[in-house]
Amino acid sequence: MIVMQYRFTLPGDYDMSIIETRIKENGAKLNGFAGLFFKAYLVSRRDEANTDENRYAPIYVWKNAEAMAQFLQSAGFKKLTQDFGWPQIDTWLALRLPAIDVVKKAGWLSITRKHIAAHTDLSTLALDGQLCAWDVSQWQMLQIDFCETMQAGNERYRIEYVASEA
Repeated sequence: MIVMQYRFTLPGDYDMSIIETRIKENGAKLNGFAGLFFKAYLVSRRDEANTDENRYAPIYVWKNAEAMAQFLQSAGFKKLTQDFGWPQIDTWLALRLPAIDVVKKAGWLSITRKHIAAHTDLSTLALDGQLCAWDVSQWQMLQIDFCETMQAGNERYRIEYVASEA
């Protein structure tokens, strides 16, 4: 499976209710999207997540590259880029995934990104998050924990909605 994320950092005075309304109006449109394990619609507000930035930063888990490509070629993604700009999209190969009910019950998630040092014995990498993945082109480990309340982590996001294939 493929983990995919893009992040839009928004101005400090941006009205984040615009993003939240957009998610409420459009989030369910991805339910049933072929090849989507889940999409977590993530929001970070300066006033609640102990961060200096407002962000919209959804994370997806795709069952295969074809499903991810189909989404990136869709009218929905085109509209997103017209409204917010052309994002950098990060991708990782999944090593561990949570059950979908864990994702859907969570209200928050925390993300930690770690560098994988050269010549590391890759078979001994610690998989500390509920979702773990790696980007072997950047030698980076992604670890995500889903929780009911805000927890520690390098990045913390409130989960506004979770869409899934099933």
